[in-house]
Amino acid sequence: MPKLKIALIDDDIDRASFIEQSLSSHGFDVVACLMINHLNHQHLQQLHADVILLNIDHPQRDIIESCVNQFDLPTVLFTKNTHKETIKNAIQAGVTAYIVDGIDPEKLESILEISIEQFKKHQKLLKDLNETKGKLADRKDIEKAKVMLMQLKNIGEEEAFALLRKNAMSHRMTMGEMARRLLDAQALLESQFKE
Repeated sequence: MPKLKIALIDDDIDRASFIEQSLSSHGFDVVACLMINHLNHQHLQQLHADVILLNIDHPQRDIIESCVNQFDLPTVLFTKNTHKETIKNAIQAGVTAYIVDGIDPEKLESILEISIEQFKKHQKLLKDLNETKGKLADRKDIEKAKVMLMQLKNIGEEEAFALLRKNAMSHRMTMGEMARRLLDAQALLESQFKE
């Protein structure tokens, strides 16, 4: 199995250097060792890291959110901070795992593997949710477009649906996209007549 590529982000330069050496000596591939105040989005993207390992004494939500949003990778936070509010904020900011302990290279691989799987599961749930929202929006727009066609052409529901489907296929687009085009055209025409 290939080694996990870790981007280590810390707020203490001496500790970061020690952790980087420790991880490397235990067979981890540390592709970046960055200070929290010197994060460069482009630099980290070019490294193709598998996971972000945040090691922060005093985790702040905005810093965590910045890492999570910028890099879109599983983010494991190591800290000694046990305050409930800090934990809650870190979870809401999007960390994949919040570990209240030092980084133990012996246990790290399992923690990272679990975090990566959790991240993948979360990403799939988000994708499924967005697809479901898209399908619901398509259904609503298709219904509206059918009603419009029924009134405009004085046809029944099945004919309107068939007409919508035929036009969508001939334009190589989904029925939802075709419905939105029709609805947009109707809105445009109505606004021009009002002027």
